[in-house]
Amino acid sequence: MKFLILRELQHSELGMFHAYRRSGREGSRQRAINFDGEVVDRVFPTAADSDRIPLSLVYDTDQGPSRLDHSLKRQAKNWRLEGNCPVDELYDFVEPGCLFVMEVDAGIQPATGAWIVLPKGSSLALAIQADGMTSGLARAGMIALQHDEAPRIHRLLAEARPDLFSGPALKDPKMTTTPPDSAPEPEPSSTPSGRRRLLPGGTRLAEILGAAGHTLVSAVADLIDNSISAQATEIHITFGQPNGGHGRWMTIRDNGVGMSAEELDEALRIGGAADYGPRSLGKFGFGLKGASWSQARRFKVITRQAGGSIRHLGWDSDDMANFEVDETPLDAWEREVADPKERGTVVLWKDMKAPMVAPAARGVPPFVAEIQDLSRHLGLVFHRFLDGDARGRPPLKIWVQGTEVESNGPASHPLTEHYDAKTLKVEHPGGTAEVRVEPILLPHEDELRDYHGEGWQAAADKIGYWGKRNETQGLFLYRNDRLIRWGGWHDMWATMDEKRKLARVILDIPPALDEAFNIDISKQRVQLPAFLQKQIKPLAETVRKASLAKFGRRPAPPPAPPVPPAAPGPGGPGGPAPSPGPGGPPPSGGPSPNPSPPSAPPPPTPQVVFRRVTSTKFAWQLVEGLTGERTLQVSGLSPALGELADAVASDPVAREALVAFLEDLDRVDAQQALIDDAAGA
Repeated sequence: MKFLILRELQHSELGMFHAYRRSGREGSRQRAINFDGEVVDRVFPTAADSDRIPLSLVYDTDQGPSRLDHSLKRQAKNWRLEGNCPVDELYDFVEPGCLFVMEVDAGIQPATGAWIVLPKGSSLALAIQADGMTSGLARAGMIALQHDEAPRIHRLLAEARPDLFSGPALKDPKMTTTPPDSAPEPEPSSTPSGRRRLLPGGTRLAEILGAAGHTLVSAVADLIDNSISAQATEIHITFGQPNGGHGRWMTIRDNGVGMSAEELDEALRIGGAADYGPRSLGKFGFGLKGASWSQARRFKVITRQAGGSIRHLGWDSDDMANFEVDETPLDAWEREVADPKERGTVVLWKDMKAPMVAPAARGVPPFVAEIQDLSRHLGLVFHRFLDGDARGRPPLKIWVQGTEVESNGPASHPLTEHYDAKTLKVEHPGGTAEVRVEPILLPHEDELRDYHGEGWQAAADKIGYWGKRNETQGLFLYRNDRLIRWGGWHDMWATMDEKRKLARVILDIPPALDEAFNIDISKQRVQLPAFLQKQIKPLAETVRKASLAKFGRRPAPPPAPPVPPAAPGPGGPGGPAPSPGPGGPPPSGGPSPNPSPPSAPPPPTPQVVFRRVTSTKFAWQLVEGLTGERTLQVSGLSPALGELADAVASDPVAREALVAFLEDLDRVDAQQALIDDAAGA
């Protein structure tokens, strides 16, 4: 959990330095350096409930480097560095645009590190700003880079200021004074045939294998595949507090059969010769290593078979020059958090990489948002296993931070409409495989309101994957009951029309088609052959049209009924009305004694707002907000349409007519021709 934080200082922040105040240039009395909320979320993901983050930092003084307690104090959405306003003369160079650099280890409390201010235009500042990883400074006032993300900047700082930036936090071999490109290669050795052998560079290999396209949630899902293959029925995931003293770490523990010593060696071997059967969720013998290296610099596997002893083995990407596995004894805290119990396997990730962008959820700290995203992802990907619907598998239970993961499949809601499933034949070198295709249609918001009453929004959020219902329209692809890809219409349609967002098509693909469908190492990319898409397209069009029909065209509101005037009484207008006799009817022509108030007219259809956008995926798109507002987005694919939209923008009747006409064109997929013409131009 070591980060570099970079900021180009503004005039209002320089009052922190007494030398700047003495020069008479101070323009405000803020006297603290601003820290962007996004940066603090990434570096200190558990600090959302705090108003102050303690820091112990080394900085330059006139007498040399000195350590002093600082703190980050919350100011609305952002933070300020407080606790130290240096009086030292050496800061007389500060001016707007000088570079503030802080290194901090956020994995302990208080966080420790060092900071420095570099003169604007100095060689070191220019060298740092020339690094590609600082590109974020062009759009943000501050950026935070983990060590792995900026090895060159770390090396520059360690070389220029070893008294501040070459401590224990910089023992990463990437941060030595030897540039990575000139690092010694492994010595060649000879084979029995007399040919030379060139061994790969271990550290670089770990980096390459870890760049397989995994995210945190997909990497955890890859390890769960291994647990299911090992007959696990329970999986517990624990995400350690990043500032709890051991950095950012995670354990994935299952109650599977465990591994023998030979099996453990093979599991840690890169490209191990694992035997994958037709029902296996694994594919390349790569999942454990690739998923782990994508998230952590170090990982260990701790395993026990029933009645056996605990075994453990690991890889340290900083110590792989000779491909020597990590067999060092487990620390006390590792034994505690990675206990496989009576039987099973635990994968312990250590020195985990922080997300490039801290996950955001309304009212939820970033660390909690990561846990929430993970639970939701696993509930979708493994919903058939959680529901007990995976063929030949016992029901599975997954806990994240002690909370059981809730299943959430694309057809989980009882109002989902199922269409007839079809089986399509696909020829491949080994014979013929079958792909099962089932279109489904999600319920509309109005149906959810009728079914759930006041709780309809929670149900809509769940089946819409928390704001992603439009993004997830399209195909849901399964391999051995495990969801591997979802959302989008592949090459069948290029647009994601808002009114077709209820349409889904479920595909079950057998492993025999892995090669034909180009399923990648992370099991997230799938390419469907064109001939198969042609067979799927008419089946998908059925539910796409059904989704469009559920939305329908908004009718114009009927005119409000006239309110009849009050009848005058016998004394003229405003006089009292005559009283009817006992039990008798009201006088002829007079109002009812208890007249019903006129019914309120229905709310008017929200007006359409036009917006020009830049996109090659659609010519027009009508977007409907949660509160009913409508926006017609018009891209540059049809200049004539853009001119027409501008011409009718001031006429509400013409706007509605244009939208209705475009909806008619959408029913016959007219804009697809525009997209195809633009792609071929």
